[in-house]
Amino acid sequence: MALKYPRSMEDWAAWQASRQRMRRAKHRVAGAVDSLRGAEPEIPRVTLYRRVSADGDLLVEDGRTKPLLIALDSASPTSIASVADVIPYTRGDVAGLAPKGVEVELPGAEDWSRRDLPADVGAVLTSVDPYAVMSLGAHLRAGALADGIAQKLGVPHYVVQHGALTPYAPPLPENAHLLAWTQADADFWRSGRDDVQTTVVGSQLLWRAGHETTAVPADATPVFLGQLHGAELPRWVTGGAAQKFCLQHDAMYRPHPSETDVLSRLQHQVWQRRGIEFAPTDVPLRQVAEPVVAVFSTGILEAAARGGPAWAYAPRAPRWVHEFWERYGMKPYGGDPTPALPIGTGEPAVAIAGLVDPLPGEEPGPSAGPVPSAGPGGAE
Repeated sequence: MALKYPRSMEDWAAWQASRQRMRRAKHRVAGAVDSLRGAEPEIPRVTLYRRVSADGDLLVEDGRTKPLLIALDSASPTSIASVADVIPYTRGDVAGLAPKGVEVELPGAEDWSRRDLPADVGAVLTSVDPYAVMSLGAHLRAGALADGIAQKLGVPHYVVQHGALTPYAPPLPENAHLLAWTQADADFWRSGRDDVQTTVVGSQLLWRAGHETTAVPADATPVFLGQLHGAELPRWVTGGAAQKFCLQHDAMYRPHPSETDVLSRLQHQVWQRRGIEFAPTDVPLRQVAEPVVAVFSTGILEAAARGGPAWAYAPRAPRWVHEFWERYGMKPYGGDPTPALPIGTGEPAVAIAGLVDPLPGEEPGPSAGPVPSAGPGGAE
């Protein structure tokens, strides 16, 4: 199994758009209404954060004047764990780049300056001249800007894996250095490309979950994690699995935060009329003290890392879903629960910081972080 679109971001974007026709139609209608009202089209903007000292000056440490630029495309727990958790372990200057409207709580005791910029490479480059960039990938706005800067300056672009990978994951940027959870994930996301370097660092998300053990009562009601928003599978698979499991096992349904579109809300109403109880969504997933079941959610791995019972369930899933379960050790419902994915003893955020933020004159390597994996596209 490999990526459906291992190289072309255009092909991947076209597939993504084809899966969101209704949402795009809604946006076109909203745009037409704004046009009739005489509203000016919104110019895409981003927010640039810079870490500053107590007296308001930009931090300059160890003689380094150029910062590490981190793309902050999302405030979700998985995204924060992947990129923002690295910041406290960096030793030099850091700049953060977020799409306008995405509010990320940056860690550390330092103050941060912030200002809005046009969302184009030139405007960001004028404000920050990074020695390297780090992102979740080039398929999101800030990550795409970061990649444009990396390509223009010829500096490294580190891409941090932030979730479990399906065949529909976006392709890695050209000449990227992937920081993967496992060797299997590194090989899968690289998909035979010879321009991509990989290093296995583990998962900060799962490392944190492994230090947040949750006791689950033996008679607790299972919770099915919703994935109606996912573009990878049709709703008759994700919704059908949720409905069948909840009705047969008297389980609760926990909607994904992205299930706010019209179709999802209508589906929720149908299920509630059929007697399916909904789990509260204001409780963080890490505090859910019930068995967890899902089609292909990273939440299965999170629950397993915390020591709770978790299973995969999808009666009519295509073959790639079963291959996905096998890669991550996810167990189908009815048998033994999913074991925790091996996460190692060291904190991944520390390892990542050692790789992306070496001191001047220091080369990344065993002293600064994990050794890049060998093989095609990897360092020897």
